[in-house]
Amino acid sequence: MNALTNHLTRLHNGVSIPTIGYRIDREIKDTMYDTVLLALEAGFRHLDLPCDDESECIIGKAIKDSSIPRNELFLTMKLGNENHTFHKANAALKHSLHNVGTDYVDMYLVNWPNPIQYRDTYETSSIETWRSLEENYKNGKARVIGLANFEARHIEHILEHAEIAPMFNQARIYPGFPFVDNLDCANKHGIQTIGFLPPHHQDILNSRELKIFSEKYQVTPRQICMRYLLEKDCCILTQGVDFEELKDSAKVFDFTLSKEDLLYLDHMRNYGLENINPDTCDF
Repeated sequence: MNALTNHLTRLHNGVSIPTIGYRIDREIKDTMYDTVLLALEAGFRHLDLPCDDESECIIGKAIKDSSIPRNELFLTMKLGNENHTFHKANAALKHSLHNVGTDYVDMYLVNWPNPIQYRDTYETSSIETWRSLEENYKNGKARVIGLANFEARHIEHILEHAEIAPMFNQARIYPGFPFVDNLDCANKHGIQTIGFLPPHHQDILNSRELKIFSEKYQVTPRQICMRYLLEKDCCILTQGVDFEELKDSAKVFDFTLSKEDLLYLDHMRNYGLENINPDTCDF
């Protein structure tokens, strides 16, 4: 056990996961292998994988070369947009497991609620897709199943038809973008939320507001974002390649944000991307 694996969150199916995970950026293929090893060396055992073949293979090799036993890792994999519906989703998970070099995944998520190629059949294809995850949960191929980037209406749609309720929703949540409806819906149904910063998030970390709070609490801007999620009872996905900052990630358990500061962070300017509507976007 290390400082990062000491802190666990228990899901509604009884599985406990490391509260802080490392989100692997799919856009850094040339440095991905070294980044995974860096995160593992810093103490991370909860890894969030992108859903593409090349990334899965690179990460699988890094995990193998790290010599860390599989049962000490918590791996999250995702179903890509092109593989919705029951049979495609089943085949996709099998393929991803082969790429990574494991016979099960700790958490498997539907990465996007309403991909454009299935939009005309959303009412049925989304439920078929969820049935695949339920089957793989029952047969032990996935210890936890859930959703990613689902908004409240999409969560409710799954719950109306699900035999097994999602245990998890992964969502973009950070200072300036509290995503209240999404979080409230998940909380109402006992679904654990894990938050993350959007792609290209340096403008958020470099914002005047976060620098002020960073100085006040004597932590980094990234750690302010992480603590912000803890205050909302979310799990955390973090990124970055600063080894010392990564190693110190567990320091977010050592301070709290005041109610006034938390409220300010909720309502500060959003320096990240505007919300993307999954029902109308072009992917």
